[in-house]
Amino acid sequence: MKVDILGLKIDDVTMDEAVKKVLGFTQSKKSHSIFTPNAEMAMAAVGNSDYMAVLNSADLLIPDGSGVVLGAKFLGTPLREKVAGIELVLSLLSSGRKLSVFIYGGKPGIAEKAAENINEKFPSINICGIIHGYHDASLEDSHIEIINNASPDFLFVALGFPKQEEWIHRNIDRIKHCSAIGCGGTIDYLAGVVKRTPKFMINLNLEWLDRLIRQPRRLGRMLRIPVFLFRCLKERLFKKHK
Repeated sequence: MKVDILGLKIDDVTMDEAVKKVLGFTQSKKSHSIFTPNAEMAMAAVGNSDYMAVLNSADLLIPDGSGVVLGAKFLGTPLREKVAGIELVLSLLSSGRKLSVFIYGGKPGIAEKAAENINEKFPSINICGIIHGYHDASLEDSHIEIINNASPDFLFVALGFPKQEEWIHRNIDRIKHCSAIGCGGTIDYLAGVVKRTPKFMINLNLEWLDRLIRQPRRLGRMLRIPVFLFRCLKERLFKKHK
């Protein structure tokens, strides 16, 4: 079942259901896209119909942030739970399945460190390829060829939004038998260069505050979150008085 949040068609799944669905994709002969929008990304989509279409094209669109879950509640169409992208990736890596992963994106050296840490912590995972995210766009075709030759089960794309979702959307039909996941800062976490939000802040839905404390320059972007929530509330009130 999908929940419409200002035009964004979010899958109403639990974490367990999402993990099961994504692992099931590995048995398919087609490629799949998995996007993980938070409130900031959702608000960007509301203001950009092309990006909205990209996100809605996903085979699985999960509610990454508590802001998205709260927005759905404001609209009167609650989601069952938040499904954080980083937790989804960690659950896949720790599933015990023998899986191959290709890391695409991140700063030079970051993906390599993430791969090293994955190999150490998750022995069932084979990192079958790495390409950092700082390169000329003219190399895209050759990169697709390299990825296809590596035959990964999962392609972790860490180019930051909206680039990573647009890249996956543009290339998913050229990638063979693979599930591509927009990973954002997950690769930075796996590389050990970014720390997780403390558990008590996660429980209080204060991940946004932790990010803001660590990266004050994100203030302008963070302001999209209250705007998004206001839009959801306004939409609910508008429907009530129709």
